[in-house]
Amino acid sequence: MIALLAALAVAAVLSILLASSRTRASALRLSLEAREAELRSEREARASESAARAAVQARLEASEEKHQRLQETFASLSRQALDANTAHLVQLAEQVVRRAQESSQAELDRRAQAVEEMVRPVKESLGRVDEKIGKLEKAGDVTAARLTEQVRALAVQEEKLRGETAKLASALRAPAQRGRWGETQLRRTLELAGLRAHVDFDEQPVAQMADGVLRPDVAVRLPGGKTVLLDAKVPLEAYLKAIEAPEAERELHLQGHAAQLRAHVDALSRKQYWEAFPGSPEMAVLFLPSDGLLSAALEVDPALHEDAFARRIVLATPATLLALLLTIAHVWKQESIASNAREIANEGRELHKRIADLSRHLAKLGRALESALKTYNGAVGSFDSRLLPAARRFEELKASAVDVQLEPLAEIEVLPRLSRPPLDESLPDDAN
Repeated sequence: MIALLAALAVAAVLSILLASSRTRASALRLSLEAREAELRSEREARASESAARAAVQARLEASEEKHQRLQETFASLSRQALDANTAHLVQLAEQVVRRAQESSQAELDRRAQAVEEMVRPVKESLGRVDEKIGKLEKAGDVTAARLTEQVRALAVQEEKLRGETAKLASALRAPAQRGRWGETQLRRTLELAGLRAHVDFDEQPVAQMADGVLRPDVAVRLPGGKTVLLDAKVPLEAYLKAIEAPEAERELHLQGHAAQLRAHVDALSRKQYWEAFPGSPEMAVLFLPSDGLLSAALEVDPALHEDAFARRIVLATPATLLALLLTIAHVWKQESIASNAREIANEGRELHKRIADLSRHLAKLGRALESALKTYNGAVGSFDSRLLPAARRFEELKASAVDVQLEPLAEIEVLPRLSRPPLDESLPDDAN
């Protein structure tokens, strides 16, 4: 049983680890997609800057071509002037051409410098883009390696979880293991409600009948010698098949699960536990250790509850049984309170009787004290009137002892206190 509980705990932990690993894989996948989007945007910016550089280069080449055409035009004009005019005109033309060349060279240098100034930011931006792309490529390689390692670890954990789940399912398919699981869940529910074994309930009580021996799983005691009988059943085989089956076959397996539960209801109804245990209500509780077992059966067979009631069988899961057991615990508490109240009433009557006896003795003692006081006061009066004058006469005649003095006696005037007369009222016997 401990191994089964440990397997259940391991399955729950592995399920939590699998859900956590899947969540982490999803988060890493989203992070990788964001990095890829950023890399694409950087590459697009680099492509646009390369296009701008190409446009500037084309403008520079057009300017050089224009300058070449200008040189050719001036050369043609100078040749024509040399042929048509005199040597002076040729010299003048050469001077003009020289000046034009100098002006054109200065303009060309100025334009080249302007183009270079225009291209410099683009060049710097392209350098920064290249640097960022290199960093992103390195980070992408590291992230991809980490993601691959985590996916591999997740696959290993998932494989382990599948193995543990298969072991657990195989264990629960054994009837003996299913029975132990149902009895354990029933015992835990009873203890959760505050009921104590061998005090508030008995496990596996035996009742000898003419046709055999009846042994319900649990008999819960009620006040007044009554008993509620419980039997744990675990119809799990068809339910597990329904969980593992595809959606098209799930309905068929659920119907088989409902049929198994109906068979348990019919078998428990035929046992008629209430006839073997005097004081038991004419019904028995069929306990299912999981709410899913009952809900899956009711999904395909909604009349199952009513049919079970008709056969004097109450279908209960841990939640519904706990409510019933808490009600029983409250009934026991009220019974204890009522029993204590009766005991207090009996003790009160006995105390009242004892107080009455003591009051009679105290009244008798008071009357005896009053009589003793009267006798004492009479003796003191006789002593003062008869004996004391003769004794004083001896003193006057100097016939008394020197060191002896007569001590005067005083009457006691304090009388015993009388108790209050009892009220002319009486308490009814059921006052408490």
